[in-house]
Amino acid sequence: MLDITTKILLEENIDSLGENYQFLKKISLSNASFRDWKYTQPHRLGYKKIKALNVIFIGQTGYGKSSLINKLIKKDIFETSDYEACTKKLQSAVYFLHHKMKHEHIAYHLSFVDLPGIGENDQADEKYLQWYQSYIKEAAVIVYLFRADKRDHTQDEFFFNKVFDKNKSNQLICVISQADKIEPINREFNLSNNQKENLLKKINEIKNQPFLNFENPDIIYLSTHLNINIMKLENKIISKIQNIT
Repeated sequence: MLDITTKILLEENIDSLGENYQFLKKISLSNASFRDWKYTQPHRLGYKKIKALNVIFIGQTGYGKSSLINKLIKKDIFETSDYEACTKKLQSAVYFLHHKMKHEHIAYHLSFVDLPGIGENDQADEKYLQWYQSYIKEAAVIVYLFRADKRDHTQDEFFFNKVFDKNKSNQLICVISQADKIEPINREFNLSNNQKENLLKKINEIKNQPFLNFENPDIIYLSTHLNINIMKLENKIISKIQNIT
């Protein structure tokens, strides 16, 4: 694993995520899905090593990764902005599964990791490229964001052809974010029938892209603004974790 520093924005026990995640406390500590990490500085509870299940979020700058994680964890921890890229470094929210191995200085946790946005600029992409590849290799779940109102897939094509590990396709969830911005835009608090029809077309469009040539890729649309399909994504994430553990 590369020597990557991740800024931990939140540390809580898994109980704070609710009943849906309680199964994680029963996973065998020897399960191969846990990946080895380390704390770069002494931890306040004395931990030195980490056994992690990482749920990572990747997508272009401005596609709403940080807002989406905030919705999933029900806390406004990750900084968001409508005007500029906020995620300049790797950031995470960490949930301890238990403290059974505290005497051995090993922490077991689930983490939601927000990676810097793809396409910010060429220099940044080159810097982040190894981060993406390393995190993808070690991830329990990969959430990749498209945007409902964008048709240019140049960056997506580069990512899936040059960065993504095809062996991780079963752990991939594709999200069409900001569903409320698809045409015809309305000012209601739900999606119109025309918007829903266009979102289904968008799913098919993405599914048929040559770079996404996996068998039955998981693709869903959602809106953090209207709170649409957030629970559906959570259930998909949980299902992916259960399938590998």
